[in-house]
Amino acid sequence: MKRLVLGILGAVLGLLGLGLMGGAAVLLGLFGTDGQAEIPIGAVTSQSGRAVVVTDFEISSDAPVPVDEQWFDLQLEVQGQDPLFVGVAPKTDALEYLQGVPYELVTGIDSSADTFNQTTIPGDRVPEAPASETFWTDQASGRDVTVAWPVSDSDITLVVMNEDASRVVDGDVSVLATVAWAGTAAIGMMIAGLVLIVLAIVVLVLAFRAGSQDPQYPLSA
Repeated sequence: MKRLVLGILGAVLGLLGLGLMGGAAVLLGLFGTDGQAEIPIGAVTSQSGRAVVVTDFEISSDAPVPVDEQWFDLQLEVQGQDPLFVGVAPKTDALEYLQGVPYELVTGIDSSADTFNQTTIPGDRVPEAPASETFWTDQASGRDVTVAWPVSDSDITLVVMNEDASRVVDGDVSVLATVAWAGTAAIGMMIAGLVLIVLAIVVLVLAFRAGSQDPQYPLSA
């Protein structure tokens, strides 16, 4: 009886340990130890315009929950060979600022399908330096910059320009989805899983020994 109880306990501890190890592996695979997942969106370019305006895109990932600000701290990362200006603003303010300016309007980006619609908006006006405007809800300048992105707000627009508002814009956009506690939780689950597996091995060894120590009764003649 003792051997049976110890065997069941060891099996349960082992399964719990393996479950925790599996969950930790999933978290580390998705977010790493820093709790951050990078989801590539794609290149945004304009060969003759002074800006690229992105009005909406669909974010797809392997995460088991929707990629939105309810679950994640979301940022957009934009990288370029030349210093870029990246701004986030209400759509009406961004389009008013770019009125008469040549730019590319990008819609329908889907990170899982690598497809989008791009429309060239003609113009000949040179805009004021974008960093001097006050309507941006977030902005950054440089070759590798990040800005906050409220993905569920359909009125928010991303604007990518050269710092000096010159023609020919080229940048690569990614979404950075961060869960601050994911890395710590994964490491904690990994440690707890290892402890449970070690305990399971100890209990199963005790069960084996208990079985070998059971008294042997001789068969009656």
